Amino acid sequence: MSEEEPSPSGRQRQLPVFHCPYCGDEELTPHGDGGEWHCAACLRTFTVRLTGTGVQA
Repeated sequence: MSEEEPSPSGRQRQLPVFHCPYCGDEELTPHGDGGEWHCAACLRTFTVRLTGTGVQA
């Protein structure tokens, strides 16, 4: 898995994606250098980005 840009809090994504957000299949492989994932079931390539946790500062 490739490294992503650090977030404003300095953390990086460290866990893999467990299922495809489009079809729900679990057969995913890393694709490219930018954190992309490829789904073998629906043949889509996608990225996932955390934008917040709901915790208010």
